[in-house]
Amino acid sequence: MKLTKRNMKSAGALLMVLCLTACSASTGGTAEATVAESTSAVAAETVEETQDTASAYTAGTYTSNQFGMGGYFDVNVTFSDDAIEKIEVGENHETTMVGTEAIRILSDRIVENQSLNVDTITGATYSSNALIYGVWDCVKQADGDLDALLEAPVEIDDYADDVHETDILIVGGGLAGITAALSAAENGGNVILLEAKDYLGGNAVLSTGTFILAGTSVQEGVGIEDDPETFYNWALENSNYTKDPVQVRLIADHGQELVDWFASLGVNFNTDKVNSTDGSEINRGHALSPNIGTSVQTLANDLEERGIDVRYRTKADGFILNDAGEVIGVTANSDGNKAEYYGKQIVLATGGWGDNNDMIVKYWGDEYDGLVYGGAIGMDGTMILEAMDLGADTVDMESPHIDATLEVSRGITITTNVLRNCGGILLRATTGQRFADEQSSHSEIAAAVMHDLGDEYYYEIFDDTAFTYSEAVTSKIQSYVDMGLTKQYDSISEMAEALGVDETVLTNTLEDYNAAARGEIEDEFGRTSFNGEMEAPYYVMKVSNGVACTTGGLKVDENMQVIDTNGEPMANLYAIGETSGGYRVNYVGGDSLSHSAISGMVLGRTLAEENAAE
Repeated sequence: MKLTKRNMKSAGALLMVLCLTACSASTGGTAEATVAESTSAVAAETVEETQDTASAYTAGTYTSNQFGMGGYFDVNVTFSDDAIEKIEVGENHETTMVGTEAIRILSDRIVENQSLNVDTITGATYSSNALIYGVWDCVKQADGDLDALLEAPVEIDDYADDVHETDILIVGGGLAGITAALSAAENGGNVILLEAKDYLGGNAVLSTGTFILAGTSVQEGVGIEDDPETFYNWALENSNYTKDPVQVRLIADHGQELVDWFASLGVNFNTDKVNSTDGSEINRGHALSPNIGTSVQTLANDLEERGIDVRYRTKADGFILNDAGEVIGVTANSDGNKAEYYGKQIVLATGGWGDNNDMIVKYWGDEYDGLVYGGAIGMDGTMILEAMDLGADTVDMESPHIDATLEVSRGITITTNVLRNCGGILLRATTGQRFADEQSSHSEIAAAVMHDLGDEYYYEIFDDTAFTYSEAVTSKIQSYVDMGLTKQYDSISEMAEALGVDETVLTNTLEDYNAAARGEIEDEFGRTSFNGEMEAPYYVMKVSNGVACTTGGLKVDENMQVIDTNGEPMANLYAIGETSGGYRVNYVGGDSLSHSAISGMVLGRTLAEENAAE
C-alpha cells in the first residue's frame, strides 16, 4: 500500500515565517520588473478612513527578499509619512495566474485597506506568504506599527448588493468556465461566472498547456497529415471504445475552430512544433505559446474587457429548485455570506474531485487512500455530489486515473512530457533501478507499478535535452528548477552518492537504457521511444504516483445536458470540462484541456443562441 502523505502544500506558512531574512532598505528604489502595483491615489483615499489604526512611517522605499513558490524575489514597499503608498515585487518565477495573481490581489488589498490583516490566497500559499511577510518586514524597517496594521479591518466585496439573476449561470472559473463565458458573451449571452477562489484558471494553469486536436492548420504547417475522421476512429480504438463517441466526435470536429477562435482572442498555439501523442503515430499535441499561464491571463483579460460579471470567492454548495423539481439556481457562499444565484441555464464547470480523499476512497478503493494531490485546490466534487443527490447519473467514477510523477514535497504534477518526449526515466529510490515503461499510457502503467511496489517515493531523472524540446516544455521544466525541486549532478558517481544508491547498479541502469536507445538491445520493459541517450548533467526530482485530475463525472448527452439515472436530461442543468465524465477515461495527454476548451466554446455559443431565439 502507498504510504505517501496527501497534499503537502500547507507547509507554506511555516516556510515563509522562516524566510524573514536577507532584507535591505533603500530610498527611491524601483523593482526590476513590476508584477503587482497599487497606486498611491487609492492609498490616499483610504488613509483618512483608517486614520485611527494607520501607522506613522519613516518615508522611503524599503526592500525585503523573500522565498516564494518559484524561489526568492524582492518585495519593495514605498511609504509616505502616514501611509503605505505602493507595493511592487521584483523579477520572480511565481506561477503565472496563481502566484502572480496572489501577489497582485494581496498588494491591492493591503494598500486599499492600509492593513496587514489579510489572509493568504487559497492555492497560492507560498507566494502569498512571501508577499505578506515581505511587507511585514518593510513595515518594521520603516518604523511602522505592525500591531496596528494587523488589527486594521479589511473590506472585501461579498457581492451582497449585486443582482444574482442572469440568463446563463456558470459555476467554476477554470478553462471550461472561462471559454463558456466568453463564447456566450460573444454571442450576446447574459452571464454570471462564479469562482470559488480569488483568481481564474483551475487545473489548466497548472498544466503544460498541451491540447490534443486534429486536422488543424498548425499540423498542416509542420507537414503532419491528419483529419477529424482519422482522429475520431483512433481515439475510440485507442481507448478500447470506452470513450463516449458523442464527445469524441465533439473534440474531433472542433479542433480547427478552437485554433481560430483562440487566435481571435489573442491566444495562439506554437506553430513550429506539434508534440507527440500517447499511443498514436500522428502528433496531435498543440502547445500554447508562450505558455498556459500567459494564455489564460489573456482570456481572463478578455472577460474583464467584455464586462462579464465574475464573482470571486464565491463557492456554490447546493441547488435551488422550482415547484416542478427543476434546477433554477445555486446557493453559494462568499466569505461566509450565503446568497442565491438564479439562471435560465446552470452550467457546472467546477472541475473534478481529486481534492476529496473520501471520494477517492469510495470510488477507487482503500488502497488509494492518501494519494498525493497535484491539482488545483478545492476541486472536491461538491456540485457533482449535489447533482447526484438530485438523481444525476455519473460515468467512469470507478476508473482511477493515476499519474506517476507528482513531486512529493509540494504536491506539484510534473509534466509527463519529461517522460514521453524528453527521454526521462524513473528509478526506485531503494535500488536505483528502472521498473516500468515510463512512456506507456500517459505514465499510468508506471503509476500502477509504483502503487504495487509501495515505495515512499521514486526518482525522476532527465538531462539537458528536456530544456530544448519545445517552448512550453522548457518553460515548465525551468519552473521546477526555479522552485528548487530539481538537483543537478555532473556524474553518475556524484548522483549515486547523493541518492544513496549503489554506483554500480545506477551505472548499469543508465548503460542499459542508453544501449536500448542506440538500438543495440531491446528495453527490458518494452520502451520503444528514447529521444537519444541520457548524458550528464543529470537532473533529479523526487516523485510519487498521485492524482491531478479525475476522469469520472456527471453523465451528459450530445448537448452537454446532465442525464439522470433514468436516462432523461435534467432541465436547465449542464456540465462541461472535468465536471462531466465520458471523455477522459483512458486518458491521453492533452485530453483534459481540449475537452474543457471545446465543450465550453460550443456550449456557451449554443445557450446564448437559444436564449436569443426565445
